[in-house]
Amino acid sequence: MANLNYYKQRIKRLTLTEILIGMNVGMFLLTQIVDMTIGDGLLRLGAKVNALIGLGEYWRLLTAMFLHADVMHIIFNMMALYILGKDIERFFGKKKFLVIYFISGLVGSAASYFLIDNVSVGASGAIFGLMGANLFLYKLNPLVYKRIYGSDLLILIGINLVIGLVRPNIDMAGHIGGLIAGFITASGVGLSYEKVLQVKKIIYQALAGLLLMGLILAGTLKVQSTPDLFVSGAYYYYTEGRTERALNVIEKGLIKYPEQTDLLYMKSVIDPN
Repeated sequence: MANLNYYKQRIKRLTLTEILIGMNVGMFLLTQIVDMTIGDGLLRLGAKVNALIGLGEYWRLLTAMFLHADVMHIIFNMMALYILGKDIERFFGKKKFLVIYFISGLVGSAASYFLIDNVSVGASGAIFGLMGANLFLYKLNPLVYKRIYGSDLLILIGINLVIGLVRPNIDMAGHIGGLIAGFITASGVGLSYEKVLQVKKIIYQALAGLLLMGLILAGTLKVQSTPDLFVSGAYYYYTEGRTERALNVIEKGLIKYPEQTDLLYMKSVIDPN
C-alpha cells in the first residue's frame, strides 16, 4: 500500500515536461504497433504530408510534433526536451510553457509545410522553440543568464543549427521556424509572474499568430498550385481503401486540371464507368 501511495504522489508531482516526454514515448510505441500490424504508422498517425494538409488535414501540423522516425530520433529529442523543458517550465510557469511549446511546434510544422516538400515528423520545432525562449531569457539579462548557464546553451543552439545545415534529411525550416516562434512567443507571454495583457506583449502575441497563419496560408497556396496535390492525395486515399475520398479528390483535380493524365488514368482505374 505504501508503494502505491508513493506512485500516486509521484504522478501528481509530474512536471509538464515529463508528461510531454511520456506522450511522445507513448506515440512512438503506438507507431511501432501500427507498423507491425497494418503498416505505415507515421502516415496513419499524422505525419506532416504536404498534399494531405493541402487537402484539409491541417491536424497533421499538430500530430507530427508527437511522432518520431526511429529510436535515435526520439532519444535525442526527449533528452533535449528534458534538459530545456524543466527550466523553461520553471521560469515561465506551466501555462506559458505549454503556449511556448505548442506555438513553436505548430510554427515549425507550418514552416516545414511551406518550405520542405518531404514528409517530416518530430518534436524538434517545439524543442527549438524552447531554445528560442532561452534566447529571450538571455536578452532579458545577459549577465545573470551567463552566471547561471555560462555560454553552454547558446553554444548548443549554434551547434544544432550548424548540424542541421550540413547534414542531409534535417528539416531546417522546422527548426528555424520553431526557434523564431519560441523567441516571439516567450516575448509575448513573459515570465511566470508577468501579466500578458500589456501593449508590447500583445504585439508579440499578434506577431506569433500572424507568423503561424501566414505560413499555413503560404504553404496551402503553394501546394494547391500544382496537380501533384490531387495526384498524391488521391493515390494515398485509394491505397488506404478510401475510394470515395480518392474519387472526390480526383474530381476536384480534374475541375482545375481537366487534361491531367495521371488524374484521368486514376479515375479510369478506380471508376471504369
